[in-house]
Amino acid sequence: MHNYEVRVLNLLEKRGSASLTELEEHSKLGKDQVLWALHGLESKGFAMLRYKEGQKVVLSAEGRKYAEHGLPESRLLRRISESGVKAGSLDSEEDRIGLQWLMKKKLAQMENGILKINEAGTAALKKEFPEERVLKRIAEGKGVHPGDELDSLKRRSLIEVESSNEFESAEITQKGREAAKSSVEDSDEIGSIDREMILRMSWKGKKLSEYDVSAMVERQFAAKKHPLKQTIDRIKDAYTSMGFREISGPTIEPAFWVFDSLFIPQDHPARDKQDTFFLDNPKSMEIDEKSYVKEIKEAHEKSWKYSWDIDKARQGVLRTHTTSVSARYVHQAIAKILSEENAEALPLKVFSLGRLFRNENIDYRHLADFYQHDGIIIGKDLTMANLFDTLIKLYGKLGIKLKFKPSYFPFVEPAAEFYGFSDVTNEWVELGGSGIMRSEVTGISRNKISVLAWGAGVERVLLMSKNNGIKSIAELYNNGIGFARDMRSV
Repeated sequence: MHNYEVRVLNLLEKRGSASLTELEEHSKLGKDQVLWALHGLESKGFAMLRYKEGQKVVLSAEGRKYAEHGLPESRLLRRISESGVKAGSLDSEEDRIGLQWLMKKKLAQMENGILKINEAGTAALKKEFPEERVLKRIAEGKGVHPGDELDSLKRRSLIEVESSNEFESAEITQKGREAAKSSVEDSDEIGSIDREMILRMSWKGKKLSEYDVSAMVERQFAAKKHPLKQTIDRIKDAYTSMGFREISGPTIEPAFWVFDSLFIPQDHPARDKQDTFFLDNPKSMEIDEKSYVKEIKEAHEKSWKYSWDIDKARQGVLRTHTTSVSARYVHQAIAKILSEENAEALPLKVFSLGRLFRNENIDYRHLADFYQHDGIIIGKDLTMANLFDTLIKLYGKLGIKLKFKPSYFPFVEPAAEFYGFSDVTNEWVELGGSGIMRSEVTGISRNKISVLAWGAGVERVLLMSKNNGIKSIAELYNNGIGFARDMRSV
C-alpha cells in the first residue's frame, strides 16, 4: 500500500470511522491526498465510504449585488411610499425590474401615470422581503431550506442551485482491520514523479503505486467554449467546408448600407425607431461611394416614386442585419466583374457572421441584440434551385431539415423564407429569408449575372435541438457560471 493509504488505514483502525476533517487533521495530509487514499482503500475493500446528497446554492453576480443593496422592488417600494413616482421617470434597468415585480406581487398600483404604494405594499414595508432574507443568508454562508423563495430566485437568475454528493465519513471493514495489522509505510513506494525526481534520478528502484481510474474524484471544471461560440464555429465550419470565404464589416453604419443600398424605401416601417437604433454619436456619417449613391437615388425615385433624401441615408445606425456587409461586398465585387480588373473566377461564394441590433419585443426567440449569418453567391445562370440546394446542404451539416415558402423582401425577387424543423417543439421554426438580388441593388441585369442571397439567425439553431436543453435565447446570455459549467457541447 502507498504511504498515504497506510496512514489513513491506521487512523481508521484506531477510530473505527472518521470524517474527512478528522482524517486531514490527524494524518497531516492534504484534502486531496486523504481522498485519494480513501478511494484506494475502498477499491481494496479495506474501507466503506459514506456520502450525503444535497444542494449547493450560490449567488450570481446580480444576486450578490441585490444581497448587498436590496432587491429592485424593495428599493422602489421605499421610494414610492410617501408620494409616489411618475412612471415616466422609471427609466433605469433596475427601475423597470422593480416595477415589474411590484406589479406582479401586487404591492403597488398605477394612478394617472403615478406609481403609488397600496395597502399590501405598506404591510410589506414593515418586514424584510423573504427573497432578500434568503439572499443575505446565502451571502453570509448560512444554510437555506428549499422553498418558494429559492424557486423564485432561481427563475430570476439570482442564484444557482447545484446538486452535490459530498463525502461524509469513512468506516474500516474487517478486511481493513486485518490489513492494518501488517501494514507499514513503504518509503520505496511513490505515487507520482516530479521534476526534481527526474533530475536526480531518484525514482529509480522505487515502486510505483497502482491507481484506480474508476475511483470517484471531486468534480473538475475543465475549460470549454460557450455554447453560442460553439454554434458560431459550427456554422463557420459548415460554410468553409462548402468553399465559402468569410467577410466582415462594421457594426455602426450609415443607414445607406443598412437600408437604401438594399432597395428599402426611406418610409419603410423597418426604418422607424420602433425597429432601429438611431445614434446620436455619430448622428450623420459620410458615404464615400458617390457614384453608387447616385445610382441608388435614381433607382429609389424611379421605382418607389418619392424624393430620396441623402440626409436620411447618412443617419448613423446600429446595423439591423449583417446584410449590410453583403451589400457593400456585392457593390465592390460587381464593379470588378464589370471591369477588366477581375481576376477571380465565378462563382464567388462568401459569408458573414456577426452581431446586430433591433428594437424587438423580447421573448424566448427574440432579443434586442443577437447574431446573424449571411451568404452570397455571385455567378452566371444561377436560379432559386441553386439557392435551395445550397441552403439544404448548409443546414444539413448542422443537422436541420429545411422547407421553403414564397415571401417578400425589398432587395430580392423572387424571395423565399426558409424554416427548420425543431426537435424541441416538433414544429417548423422560421430561420431566415432568401432570394435573388434585384438589379436595383446589383446594378446589373440578371441575364448577365445573378446574386443569390440569404440571411438567418444564429441563436435559433441552438433552440432547435433538445440535446442541449436550452429553451430560451435569453439563457445564452446568462451571467451565471453554473450555466457554462453544466452546459453540454452542442
